[in-house]
Amino acid sequence: MNTAAKTLATLLLLPGLAVAAGYGGAQGVNARGEIIHISGDMGETLYVQNGPGDTAWTEQYAIGDVCPSFNAALAGDTQFSCPADTPSPLAGATYRVTKSDKYRPCDIPPFNDPTPGVVYVCVEGCADSRAPALLHESPWEC
Repeated sequence: MNTAAKTLATLLLLPGLAVAAGYGGAQGVNARGEIIHISGDMGETLYVQNGPGDTAWTEQYAIGDVCPSFNAALAGDTQFSCPADTPSPLAGATYRVTKSDKYRPCDIPPFNDPTPGVVYVCVEGCADSRAPALLHESPWEC
C-alpha cells in the first residue's frame, strides 16, 4: 500500500476511533428521589438507583429496548423519546438535547473549561414521577 493510501485509510478510521472513546453517561433524579443513570460506551444501559443512600441498582434496561431513538440523539439528533409501553422510568417521556449555561462539568481544576454542558430536558410526558425533568450528560473526559 502506498503512502497516500495508508494516509487515507488512517483518516477513514479516525471517526470510528472518536466514537470508540465512549460516552460519559447521563444522570438525573426523578420526583421519587430515584437516580436515573444512562451508561456504557455508547449509552447502552439505563439503571435505576433508589437514592443516594442506596449504592445498588434496583432496575436495569437495555436503552435500545426502552428508548430506541436515544442512539440517534447521541449521533446528533436534538431529541429522543421513549415509548410509553415500556417498563423504564423514562416511558412516555420526550427529551430535548441541548446545552446549558448553568451546567459546566469541566469548569473545575485543572481544566477550567467554561463550555456549557449537554443536558436532556424533559419536554413531554414529564408528569410521571419517574421521568426526571433533567438529565446531565457527563463528558467522557474534559
